[in-house]
Amino acid sequence: MTEISEELDLNSTSTGGSSTGFKISYFVQVLIIVMYSVVTVIAIGGNGIVCYLVYAYKRMHTVPNYFIVNLAISDIMMAVFCIPFTFVASLILNYWPFGELMCPIVCYIQIAAVFLSSYTLVAMSIDRYIVLVHPFKPRITVKQTSLTIVGIWIISLTIPLPTLVKARVIYFSNTTGQCQEDWQNNTERYTYGLSLMILHYFAPLTILLFSYSKIGYNIWVKNIQGTDRNKRRLQLAAAKKRVSIRKIDTKHARKPRVTLLPFYNYVRQFVH
Repeated sequence: MTEISEELDLNSTSTGGSSTGFKISYFVQVLIIVMYSVVTVIAIGGNGIVCYLVYAYKRMHTVPNYFIVNLAISDIMMAVFCIPFTFVASLILNYWPFGELMCPIVCYIQIAAVFLSSYTLVAMSIDRYIVLVHPFKPRITVKQTSLTIVGIWIISLTIPLPTLVKARVIYFSNTTGQCQEDWQNNTERYTYGLSLMILHYFAPLTILLFSYSKIGYNIWVKNIQGTDRNKRRLQLAAAKKRVSIRKIDTKHARKPRVTLLPFYNYVRQFVH
């Protein structure tokens, strides 16, 4: 697997310890800068507004909103530490210009932000699963939500620690270099990359597929089946009600005949 930090690879090819970068036109550079700037501003501004609204209004202090705030924070981290550094180094300058200190920090925060986003989505899916699939079970409390968010942060900051240690600027010439992880051999590189892929993609995806499949089944399939059963019950109840009304009408219709029969016989004696 290509490691996440290798997104910052600044050269298209490298041979014999040297590198050759690619050139893009001035118009394309301007277009890319505008597009990335717009995305960054919208991401920071929109997610910042979400965080402010949840913080400012007490009625917004709910379990789902706390998870949304955590997700917004991870998006802000991506917008601040991923988008600017990536497009400047990879697309504009074709080398890492931000110094050796920023290289491991940026790579580490990028991976941590991805884990924050993935695990927050998992926590939100579990919360929705409990509410919709098991509505009679106790819901996640605010305290449990806070502990869950703290746990997500600890896990997200712990897993990518090897990147913080291994990432550095590797120089292929006297003036330019690439920001990437420097492993002893390819086995370590692939093992770490595969571990990241499983932990931040396949494992969360499995949980998300399970929880939302169960939620969809309960909302659509069970509700449709329940609606059909209720319709049949209502139809049977209505049929029984019609039968009961007919019996009552028949009973009342026969009563006058039985009541008037002695009077009819009495009158008949006087006439004859």
